[in-house]
Amino acid sequence: MSDRLHIIIAADEGKTRTILLSKWRLQMFFLAAVSVFIALSIISYNALHFFYSNKSLNNQVTELSKQLEENLLIKESLALQVQDLQNLNNNQVKIFQQEKDVLLNTAVTELEERSSLIERIICNIGIDIKDIPRTSNNNNSGGPFLAPKDNIDQELLFRSDYYMETMHFLPLGRPVPGDVTSRFGHRTDPVNGKKGFHSGVDLGGRYGQKILATADGIVTKSFINGGYGHYVEISHGNGYTTKFAHMKKRLVKRGEKVKRGQAIGTMGSSGRSTGPHLHYEICLNKKPLNPARFMRVDKLVLPSIIKLRATKNLKIKHKQVAMNTSSTPAALEN
Repeated sequence: MSDRLHIIIAADEGKTRTILLSKWRLQMFFLAAVSVFIALSIISYNALHFFYSNKSLNNQVTELSKQLEENLLIKESLALQVQDLQNLNNNQVKIFQQEKDVLLNTAVTELEERSSLIERIICNIGIDIKDIPRTSNNNNSGGPFLAPKDNIDQELLFRSDYYMETMHFLPLGRPVPGDVTSRFGHRTDPVNGKKGFHSGVDLGGRYGQKILATADGIVTKSFINGGYGHYVEISHGNGYTTKFAHMKKRLVKRGEKVKRGQAIGTMGSSGRSTGPHLHYEICLNKKPLNPARFMRVDKLVLPSIIKLRATKNLKIKHKQVAMNTSSTPAALEN
């Protein structure tokens, strides 16, 4: 059996060509062709795989770049927001500090005005203000040492509160709005016409008119007291007492606590009396004082209170205007 292979190639013109190949060469050629095909296939597959992998990586890099740019934009936006918040916080701190200063100055001014008002009232009625009590005993005390501070506002508040407490037990104003029909001191007795001493003042009025307490206190007496008729006595503390006589009816009982302005009885003419009126006394440590000095406080207080309230309202308006004008746009937007 021959190991050669003849390949005959015939042309249309009748010429032929013969190629003589051995089986071994043909097999080697076939194996080489298959190897080249396999190699080209592998190279093509790897090239395609590399191409698509590279394309995917490029897409991922592009996406990451976009995300990085977005993150940078977000970071810049957050930085701007933080800066705006810091500016807003600084502006608010300034506004709050201004409000604090305005409120402190207003409070100190009002405390000074209130203390001065009380001092003028008490001095006008001829009463000496006692010194503000201070603790001087160092026994049974201690605690850490703190350096002194400038606390004028606390001093004013303490003094003002002390004055207000003083005002509570001072019988100020009129128990009834009637005219004085008999003054304090030496007078001619309206019943027997003899010279005598009047320990209070008589205030005229109509039957049944309400009689008001002139200070806070406790009712120590409430009964029919001979020539005084229906009689009420109130202790206000620190030695001050007020006495009300010739009433038609008593509205409080012994031991009852009363407030300034509370009705304690009604106008009448009980006891030794020539007509409807109120006998009103003020005593300090059982010594009678002239009630006229205490009753005229109504005229002293009213104009001062009106002026003080008008000044306070004006300060509030100025404060509101200052706050509106000092507000920043960022603060207004938020």
